[in-house]
Amino acid sequence: MAFAPYSGTFEQIINELLGPKNIIAAASKFAELEKQHGPYSFGKFIKYFLPNPQQFASWEKDSGGISEPVRRRLTEIVSANLKSASPLPMLLKVGENVDDTHDLIVKTFAHNGHIFIGLHMLCPNPELK
Repeated sequence: MAFAPYSGTFEQIINELLGPKNIIAAASKFAELEKQHGPYSFGKFIKYFLPNPQQFASWEKDSGGISEPVRRRLTEIVSANLKSASPLPMLLKVGENVDDTHDLIVKTFAHNGHIFIGLHMLCPNPELK
């Protein structure tokens, strides 16, 4: 599974960056990046958020394998949330799908006094390749 490296350290980094303590700073940085680099599309700004972008040097190749409808939906959700007047913390989970496709499950939920946008990214099942 090309996306397997994103279910551990990457997931933790993203969840810290977009968690309750940092969501306002992330939204501010996102706004600056859009001013500098144009409209956001899924994955476009990740290198500016990661502490060590080389750790995920295959990001562009790996994320490019995600189907266009899923990429578009991720773009819409992340962009709308980070541009909102009160962005909600986001939680990413990456896992394997039951089939050989990418999928996205989005769920809003409450946890520890915060409302989150949950993104469950399902990647192709490697056993079906």
